[in-house]
Order: sequence, then C-alpha cells, then structure tokens
Amino acid sequence: MIDLYSVKPIDQATLREAAAATDGRIVVAEDHHPEGGLGSAVVDSLTAAGVEDLAIERLAVRGMPGSGTGSELLEWAGIDGPAIAEAARRLLAQW
Repeated sequence: MIDLYSVKPIDQATLREAAAATDGRIVVAEDHHPEGGLGSAVVDSLTAAGVEDLAIERLAVRGMPGSGTGSELLEWAGIDGPAIAEAARRLLAQW
C-alpha cells in the first residue's frame, strides 16, 4: 500500500518498485472522480518510466454522493477496504 496523498509531485520511484513487486498489478483507490485524478497520474508516471506491462484497477467516486458517515460513503462509492480487496483479487485472477 502506498499513500500517494498528492498527484504532484508523484513518487515515481516508489511506483516503479511497486509495479516490479506486483508484476504490474496496481489498484488505485481515490476519493474523488477518476478524470484527471490519481489513477491517471499513476498510469502516466509508470508509462513515462517505461513500465509497459500494467494491469490497473481504478476505484473512484463515479456518482453524486449524498449524506452519510465516512464509512458509509466509502462503501457507497466502492472505495472501502472490501472493494479494494476485491479489486486486488480480480487482478490476481487475471494472471
């Protein structure tokens, strides 16, 4: 798990290490819409570094949230712990 709290500057070295350790399987979970967010920054950074074999699961908010507790909203958006674990299992099943 890498806490990329910001898209700029992105920690390209750590991302390369993670991609090497996971055979290019990366799950990105971000707490906003996917367009122009962390997932894009991760993919851009890795491809710029020459990493070609990638399998990316991008979890992000894809609707307009309502009211709720933090955990309720994370679950609603599909970016909570169980959703991240399921995305990782999907990536493992592909290989």
